[in-house]
Amino acid sequence: MTFKWTKHFRAYDLDSFTGSDNSISGHPQRYKFTKGNGDTVATNEKENFMQESEYSFLGWHSDDMRAAFGFRKFAGLASAQNYFGLVPHGVHAERIIETKFGLVGDDTLKMTITFKSKEEWQKFVQINHDGINPITHGMEHFKGGLEYDKDYDSSQGHL
Repeated sequence: MTFKWTKHFRAYDLDSFTGSDNSISGHPQRYKFTKGNGDTVATNEKENFMQESEYSFLGWHSDDMRAAFGFRKFAGLASAQNYFGLVPHGVHAERIIETKFGLVGDDTLKMTITFKSKEEWQKFVQINHDGINPITHGMEHFKGGLEYDKDYDSSQGHL
């Protein structure tokens, strides 16, 4: 029995930053953002607000991240697919029957991969989380600044 795995991807738009910018290139506190709890975080690069290893990281799916940055908008499915560049890693080719994409609203790319079976999906996950050579989200390339939600078909049983 086949198994469908769906994720909804969104990209934060760096150009929509709502915090402050002192416009001094290279300044260690060029960009500042005040979080919902009143704490202010600062960094020299806006991308650092999206880096888990950085003090200024705002948190995926957080109210702070969504207040600091809007989501990138897309004119159509082709432009979203081109931007995200999501292609399953070649090591998974024999597990996958098909990959389909759709645009949800103007800011969300829906990707559904159909696997030959739930067991093949489980192998996909296991390989992606390899301790030595992990494959980020099972993709050939995965950009920074992306957020996703999982969307599993509940008729397929407990995961």
